[in-house]
Amino acid sequence: MTNALEIRNLKKSFGNLEVIKNLSLTAKKGEVICIIGSSGSGKSTLLRCVNLLETPDSGEVYVNGELLKMKKNKNGKLIPVDQNQVDRIRSKLGMVFQSFNLWSHMTVL
Repeated sequence: MTNALEIRNLKKSFGNLEVIKNLSLTAKKGEVICIIGSSGSGKSTLLRCVNLLETPDSGEVYVNGELLKMKKNKNGKLIPVDQNQVDRIRSKLGMVFQSFNLWSHMTVL
C-alpha cells in the first residue's frame, strides 16, 4: 500500500537557524498524526514545506507515492520542476492555518 504522505530527510533553515533537521515521517491513508511543539519549533514550516508554500533546503516529499519533483536553481536553492504538478498536488492537500490562541481556554502540557 502506498503511503498517503512520506517525508524523507527534510531540512529547512532560515539564515543560520535550522528549523527542521533531517525529519522523516510516513502517514498511511486514514491515519491521523498530531504535530505538537512550542511556538517557533517548526510545525507550520513543516506543513508549508509539504505543500511547497515554503521550499525545503533538502529532502524529499511524496504525496500518494508521487515525488514532488525539485531541482536546484543557479544559486543552489531547491525549486519545483513542474508547477502543474505542484498545483495538482496542492488541490488534493488541505491545510489549516490558525491564529495565535485560537482556543485560548485550552492548554496542552
